[in-house]
Amino acid sequence: MISTLVLSGFLLAVTLLQASAYQQFVTYRIAGKDILSITEGAHVDEDPWTLKLKVRPIGGMSDEIILESDGGFDECKQTLEYIVGSKTEYAEIVIDMNAQTMNGVLMIQCATFHGLFGDGG
Repeated sequence: MISTLVLSGFLLAVTLLQASAYQQFVTYRIAGKDILSITEGAHVDEDPWTLKLKVRPIGGMSDEIILESDGGFDECKQTLEYIVGSKTEYAEIVIDMNAQTMNGVLMIQCATFHGLFGDGG
């Protein structure tokens, strides 16, 4: 009886530990040539910051990407502005969708890279 309770408690603890380790990331990879404009939304206390990317619509997708983060987007916006219209550079933005923050969203990467899309159109 006691060993059954101990085993049940152990299994419950393992299950809870696994649930707390769950992470969900959303990654955006966007060609510079497809970014048309970048604007920051007005920040309101206790709401996440927003960054709106106007992009060339491809294959029935929306022409807007709205990113949210409990951290600011100042550096990311500046980084992205350097590649707008580029045929060879792209942005990679990673958002943690269940971060341990007030709203549960946090941008963890905003970087630009050269060469993924080649030199063509």
